[in-house]
Amino acid sequence: MAEFTPTEGQRLAIEDTGGEILVSAAAGSGKTRVLTERLLRLVEAGTDIDAFLVITFTKAAAAELRGRIAAALGERAQQSALSKRLRRQAALVQSAQIGTIHGFCASILREYAHEAGIAPDFSIADEDRAGELRAIALERVLEDNYERAEPLFLSLADTVGAGRDDRRLSELVLRLYDKLQSHARPGDWAREQSEMLENLPQDALDTPCGAELMRSAQDTALYWAGEMDALIERMAGDERLEKAYKESLAATSAGLHRFAAEGGAGWDEARACLPVPFPRVGHFKGSAEDEEARFIKARRESCKKAVGKLSTLFAEDSAKLLGDLARTAGPMRALLALLMEFDARYSAEKRRRSLLDYADLEHMAARLLTDAEGNPTRAAREISRRYDGVMVDEYQDVSRVQDLIIRAVSRSGRNLFMVGDVKQSIYRFRLADPTIFLEKYLSYADAPAPEGVPRRIFLSDNFRSRREIVGAVNAVFGCIMSGRLGELDYDERAALRAAGRFEGSVPLPEIRAVAVPEADEEGERPAKTECEAAEAAKTIRSLIEGGAEVTENGVRRAARYGDVAILLRSANVSGAAYRRALERAGVPVQSGAAEGFFSSPDVKTMLSVLSVIDNPRRDVPLIAVLSSPFFGFTPDDLAAVRMHGEEGDGFYDCLLKAAQDDPRCRAFLDGLDAMRSFARDAELPELFREVYSRLDVFALCSAMPDGAERRSQLVRLYELAKRFEATLWRGLHRFLGWLRLMEERGEEPMPSSMAESGAVTVMSIHRSKGLEFPIVLLCDTARRFNRQDSSIAVLMHPELGLGPKLTDTARGIEYPTIARRAIARRIERETLSEEMRLLYVAMTRAKERLIITCALRDPEKELEKLAPAVSNPMAAEVLAGMSSPAQWLISAALADGGKHIALTTVFPGGEAREVLPQPEQAPGDAEASAGEAEAEYEKLRAALGWEYPFRRAEALPSKVTATELKSLYIPDEEAQPLPPRAKRLFRRPEIGASGKKPDAAERGTATHLALRYIDLAAAAESGGAARELERLSSEGRLSPEEAAAVDAGAVERLARSETGRLIINAPEALREFPFSVLCPARELFPDAPEGEEILLQGVTDCCVVEPDGITIIDYKTDRVDAGMARERAAEYLPQLDAYAYALSRVTEKPVKRRIVYFLHCSAAVEL
Repeated sequence: MAEFTPTEGQRLAIEDTGGEILVSAAAGSGKTRVLTERLLRLVEAGTDIDAFLVITFTKAAAAELRGRIAAALGERAQQSALSKRLRRQAALVQSAQIGTIHGFCASILREYAHEAGIAPDFSIADEDRAGELRAIALERVLEDNYERAEPLFLSLADTVGAGRDDRRLSELVLRLYDKLQSHARPGDWAREQSEMLENLPQDALDTPCGAELMRSAQDTALYWAGEMDALIERMAGDERLEKAYKESLAATSAGLHRFAAEGGAGWDEARACLPVPFPRVGHFKGSAEDEEARFIKARRESCKKAVGKLSTLFAEDSAKLLGDLARTAGPMRALLALLMEFDARYSAEKRRRSLLDYADLEHMAARLLTDAEGNPTRAAREISRRYDGVMVDEYQDVSRVQDLIIRAVSRSGRNLFMVGDVKQSIYRFRLADPTIFLEKYLSYADAPAPEGVPRRIFLSDNFRSRREIVGAVNAVFGCIMSGRLGELDYDERAALRAAGRFEGSVPLPEIRAVAVPEADEEGERPAKTECEAAEAAKTIRSLIEGGAEVTENGVRRAARYGDVAILLRSANVSGAAYRRALERAGVPVQSGAAEGFFSSPDVKTMLSVLSVIDNPRRDVPLIAVLSSPFFGFTPDDLAAVRMHGEEGDGFYDCLLKAAQDDPRCRAFLDGLDAMRSFARDAELPELFREVYSRLDVFALCSAMPDGAERRSQLVRLYELAKRFEATLWRGLHRFLGWLRLMEERGEEPMPSSMAESGAVTVMSIHRSKGLEFPIVLLCDTARRFNRQDSSIAVLMHPELGLGPKLTDTARGIEYPTIARRAIARRIERETLSEEMRLLYVAMTRAKERLIITCALRDPEKELEKLAPAVSNPMAAEVLAGMSSPAQWLISAALADGGKHIALTTVFPGGEAREVLPQPEQAPGDAEASAGEAEAEYEKLRAALGWEYPFRRAEALPSKVTATELKSLYIPDEEAQPLPPRAKRLFRRPEIGASGKKPDAAERGTATHLALRYIDLAAAAESGGAARELERLSSEGRLSPEEAAAVDAGAVERLARSETGRLIINAPEALREFPFSVLCPARELFPDAPEGEEILLQGVTDCCVVEPDGITIIDYKTDRVDAGMARERAAEYLPQLDAYAYALSRVTEKPVKRRIVYFLHCSAAVEL
């Protein structure tokens, strides 16, 4: 194991032993290394390895962790004075309690079988066997109920089964039964639900579901009230807009605020506030195409639709809602009774066969370890005394039942160490409950903490990915993830910090919107998936053939197909299309399946070869080797060999005798002798290389179907041998025994790097978790979210209970109860939160390049639709209304403005058009032509589908930036020549990308970017600016080259100056504040036609807002002496005038001062 120098957070996680610890370990932060190192340090300090209980999420992870620990102990035993003890610990690794929660439950149930009331020789039913028994049990339960013909059951069957057959009822019972397993005592929960339906309160608001709906409705009302208030602020100063819209918007806002306030009083009180008023708007004296008016109208209409849904939700009064709910009590009691009856019958079927399923393991262990109140039992206390520490990996994916078990054996959590990342919790369908992690994440004290106080530790340094990837991840999730959607605020603690070391530079991560071609002459339109898959295959081939590079062991090398992974949300749905596209493009491809390693024919054959080298007198592996493609013995050949022996002879003895006459047998034995002789002195990796070479293994695999995947499996076997050789055991015989033990436990070795297979990997996002790839294509992101979880006949939620529909059999109609509406909303939010976390997992698999694709029928129309609602951060209400991850991603990219993630439209035929402009350049680049800037804006307008309305004033620019005004007012002889309307690349400038020192424009860009984020108070300290630049670089806000281009001394002088103190002490300082206002054209161009308007846009470096007015501060990096500062500042007067005009409109405050600050000479000039 390589030398490990932990970060401060990692050091705390390794060394802190003061109490219960939760480690929130972000993607790529080295959590497995931290877990391993913590365990090793404790072992070195004197605790035996088998005095720890280590719970992992998968058997593959358990196998990986065992291997890491064994290898590390082997290394340290060779270097340590404690070598004898560490050798003993290495020998104990295989018997240590390192495994899955189900493995642990099975072991304690066998040990305490008498107390658990089961036979200790039980077997664990696999999914197929469990499914068969469930079907048998359910069929008998339904038959019994139909025979009894109780009215409540028949009513249930009629409403759920729609009077046709039992299929819908059977499906419902099985789905709800699975959900019921999330409770430690399902029977108790079922009884509580039945009692609650029998004893409803007087007000719908007092039910769990009524309270849930009210909270959701209040959030919606407050959001739209805020939007209406923002529109009023936006139109401030525009008399035409205010006269037309202000009164109506204010009335709507007041109505929404009133509804939200009354929500706490009662259901009917809130209902009385509806409908919210939407008074008619006044007459707007302006063009019907006025952009601002259109925007306000569109947002008002969106608000009207949302509030209309609120009115529908509150259409019925409390009495009616509770009455409807009461009418479902009988059928729901029958459903709960049916579930319990099914549970009893299914349990009896398993008991008759001495079988337990995985849910049984958890529930029986929970009952063994805890009483009805959840307190540890005698058995739990006995078991907990065995363990000096309990460590849980992937803690974000535990269920409530699993957490109960873990706490029962960890002395109520006092010696519990939990590590995970709630942003990667993606297994809710397996009953994982991310709120368990979140409860601790939000409440525990920061480490270090007083003895015995539960503490949390944050690991945010990402060592996996380039800072470009980190920047894109932070930009996307900082925009879309929140406590209301995503279940976590993506704040500074949640954000990644770039800590990996990479050479060179790469393009920004990119979203590619693939335009699906129109129908052909026969009216056929290509499938979206096929178009997107073809574009992905083309992109991959272009990357590899175009010389893309990746980093391996700190050295840049040419990228290979094996470095690339295509990740899909639903690989079983669209994976085949991507594999076909890659094959058509001549790109090698493999699936990313991790299971089935030991069942792989190639692995089984190679293990047989190794077994024969170890001991040729084992008949089964010997016959397997002879009949393998390596030697090609047919059944007749094997029978002929058998005939050479006598009764009682092993097959090896028969082979020895046959070799006297058969040259094939003699050649086989000669080769076997040579390999056995080589194996006596060779290390395992050498033996593998010799065997693979002698048998020409890879050439044979390549000639067979799925050759790349076959080679990959054999490479994994070789990697296992290398890992085993690093331990203290060594030797072929022990290696084979280790593999047998792993297979018996059901453990699958973690896949090694897919790059060695030489083929592109196509896999699901779920399966990619825990892996990493140099180049990732995240595809099929426009596929709509699956919202089917809220469509079944009866919904179930662990907190909110049952959500039935109310069926009127007489009229043949059904409609949702208040409970169903509430549970459907909660399930939908939880589903979307999980989809967001899946997106996070996918994006953080990438090490160096990330390309995201989405197939859209009309990309420009999609952009036009999304653009009006874009903000940073995005509101949960807006995001929840979107239909796919692609809409989230595009919205975040638009909000980012091209700083961290590029957005490109790819049209049929291969034409690519960049959508987003690069970040506004520093004033030092003011000589950029007005023609270039206009081309940039025209390109953006085209992408968003915007059409310029003022055709009579085409001689005027439709938009102008404040920066451009300087060049517009410079006398002709001083102006720079205007270049032709050249193509602009809308990407963030790469400082020093050509290998040269940064020029003035690049230094200006870097300086302005730094001043946007820098803490001036910290920069005012001695050496503070340099430390701040280092911080911004580590956080990914600046690249190392950008940080180096900034004059730290000049920044420190600014921070200490009067101007700096003004900013530091200001009540509010707006940095890099963007504005966009319509202004009369004659304000900027005296000869412009009367009545024409121009959109003035810009970004002011700093705007200090005080009660009596604002101060505008503009930074300049021009190399100007102090004596020339005032003269140079005067050149920027038009620009400052524009800032003053716009900001006074936006803030509704007068402009007190306008300051140009020259960093080079530390001079402040007030204009």
